[in-house]
Amino acid sequence: MAMNELTAFLESNLIFIYFVYGLAHFVMGLAVALETGRTSQLQLSRALPFLAAFGITHGINEWVEMFSLIAAQIPSVAQEPGWAEMLKLAWKALSFFFLFAFGARLLLQLIPEQKRWLRSLPALAILIYLAGMFALFLRALPGMLPEGPAAMWTNYALGVPASLITVLALLAQRRAFLRENLPQFGRDFVGAALAITWYCLLDQIIDDSAPFFPANILNADAFLRAFGLPVEIFRTLTVTALAFFIIRTMRVFEVECARRLDVANHARFEAQEVAKRELTVMFETCRLLGTSLDMNQLLDDFLNQIVAWLDPVVGAAVYLYHPAERKLKLQMRRVRPGFEPTLPQAECSTHAAERAFETSELAYENETHSGVSFVSVPLISQSKTIGVLCLAHRTAFSNYAVIHTLARQLGIALENAQLYGEVQEKEQLRGQLLKRTVAAQEEERKRIARELHDETGQLLTALGVGLGGVEQTIAQDPERAQYQISELKNMTMATIDSLRQFVSDLRPTVLDDLGLVAALRWFAEQYAERAKLQVDFQVVGAKRRLASQVETVLFRIAQEGLNNIGRHALATRATVRLEFAEAKVSLAVEDDGRGFVVAQVLGAQPQRRAWGLLGIQERIELVGGKFTMESEPGRGTRLVVEIPIEG
Repeated sequence: MAMNELTAFLESNLIFIYFVYGLAHFVMGLAVALETGRTSQLQLSRALPFLAAFGITHGINEWVEMFSLIAAQIPSVAQEPGWAEMLKLAWKALSFFFLFAFGARLLLQLIPEQKRWLRSLPALAILIYLAGMFALFLRALPGMLPEGPAAMWTNYALGVPASLITVLALLAQRRAFLRENLPQFGRDFVGAALAITWYCLLDQIIDDSAPFFPANILNADAFLRAFGLPVEIFRTLTVTALAFFIIRTMRVFEVECARRLDVANHARFEAQEVAKRELTVMFETCRLLGTSLDMNQLLDDFLNQIVAWLDPVVGAAVYLYHPAERKLKLQMRRVRPGFEPTLPQAECSTHAAERAFETSELAYENETHSGVSFVSVPLISQSKTIGVLCLAHRTAFSNYAVIHTLARQLGIALENAQLYGEVQEKEQLRGQLLKRTVAAQEEERKRIARELHDETGQLLTALGVGLGGVEQTIAQDPERAQYQISELKNMTMATIDSLRQFVSDLRPTVLDDLGLVAALRWFAEQYAERAKLQVDFQVVGAKRRLASQVETVLFRIAQEGLNNIGRHALATRATVRLEFAEAKVSLAVEDDGRGFVVAQVLGAQPQRRAWGLLGIQERIELVGGKFTMESEPGRGTRLVVEIPIEG
C-alpha cells in the first residue's frame, strides 16, 4: 500500500523530476563550457566543448519533455502533433552526437595507437542512424509516424554507442591522470564512467516500449512493474551523480594552472640564476680583457674564464686572420678538465670558424660521433672581421646574445692588443733604425772622408805639385810650361767632374732645380746604364712640383727600390711609374725578378729583416703615406707608395 502511494506521488510529480533531470544536464554542460576557455595543455581540454554541448542540448531536450507534460495536463492546449515529436527526436539525436564526439575525440588523443578512424566514428554513427530511421519510415503505416520505434532507435543507434565510447574514454583518461600523478581526479573519472554506464542502462536502454528486442522486454513500463518506482527518478539520480563527478574533474585545470605556475616560477628562478651567472661571466671576462695588452695572456685568461664558467661550453678556441699569409689560423684552444679525451680535434671547429669568418655570421658544425656541436662567432673590430671565437658544447646552447657580446669585447681587446704590439714593434724598429742610421751616417762620413782624401785630395795635391813645376819651368822653357798648364787644366776639370758626381750621389741637383719627374728620369737612365738593366719610367697625370720633403721621400724610395732590384731581384726589367692624382701622388716600382715571401722579409725576425724596406716604410709614415709590398717567389715584386698631397 505504501509503495503504491509513493509511486503515485512520484508519477504525479514527474514534471518536477524532468525539471531536475534537465537541470542536472544543463548545469553539467554549463560548468564544462566555462572551463573550455582555459589555456591548457591537457588532452581533455580539446574534447570538453563536445561534452558541454551534450549537457546543454540534452538538458534542453528534457525541459522540452517537461513542457510537453505540462501541456498535456491543460485541456485547452491542442494535442502535440507527430512532427513535433520527430523534431524532439532530432534534437535528442544531436545531443547524443555531441556525446559521441566527446568520447571519440578524447579516446583518439589517449590511445597509444593513435587510430585516426575514431575521428570519423560519430559521422558514421549518424549515417547508420539515418539509414535506420529511413527504414522505419518505410515500414510505418500510411499517414502514421513511427514515434515509439524511432525514439528507441535513436537510443540504440546513437545513445548506447555514445555512452559506451565515453566510458572507455573516461577510463583511458583516468590512466593518463595516474601517469601524471593526479590520482584524485582518476577516482572522479571512475565515478563518472560508472554514472554514464547506469545512465546508458536507465536512459537509453530502459525507455519507451517498441516492437523489437530489447525494447519489447526492457522498457519503462516493465521497470515500473518490477520495482514499483518510475525509472525517471533513477535517471535523475544517475545524471546528478554524473554532473557531480564531471564538475569535480574540472578542478584538474586549477591544479594544472598551479603546476604550470610553479614550473614557470622555477624556470624564472633558473633563468635569473643563469642570467646572473652569465652577467658574472661577462663582467669578469670584460675585466680580464682590460687587465692586459699582451695577446697571449689575454687569450689565455679569456678562454679559461669561458670554459670554466659559461655553461654548457666544454671547449673554446680563437682563430685569428694573418694578412701576410692570407690564412685563418688557430691561435689558442682550451678544453674543460675531463673533456680532453672525448672532445674531437679542430677539424669541425676549423670548418665552422672558416665559414663564420667568410660570412661574418654565426656558423654551426656538428660532430656526429662524439655528439659535440660547435658554434663560431666572428670577432669584429671597426667593421672588420679579424678572427673567430669557436665554442664547443654538448647540450643545447641558446643564449647567443652573451657570446655575441663576449665576441665583440674580445674583438676590441684583440684589436687593442694588436695595435699595442704594433706600436711596441714600431718603437723597437725605430730604435734599431736610429742605431743603423747613426751607423750609416758614420759610414757615410768615413766614405766621404776617404773619397775626398783618396781622390779629390790626391788630385788637388797633384795639381799643387804641377803648379809648382810650372812655376820653375815657365821662365826656362815656356813651351814645356804651356804643356804642363794644359795638363793641369784637364786635371782640374776631372776634379770638378769628380766633385759634381760626388755631390750628385749625395743629392742630385736636378731634384732641386727641375723637380721630381726630371730627377727620376735622370736616375732611371743613369741606373739602367750602370746596372745593365732595362728601366721603364712612366708618368701619369698632370705633372707638378710637390713639397720638397715629399719629392725627396719619393726620390729616395725609387732610388732604394732600384738598388734593391739590382742587388737581390736578378731581374731583366724594371718599371718606375709616377702617377699624379688630385689628392695624392703614387709611386710604383716593379720588376720581373725572382720575388720573395713578404712576411719573411718584413717579419719580426731581426736576422731576416730588410732594413732598406723598413727605412722606406719609416720615410713614408713621416709624410702620412701608405706603403704596400706585393711579391711571390718566381713572380717578381711590386712596391707601391701613396702619399696624400694638398690640391
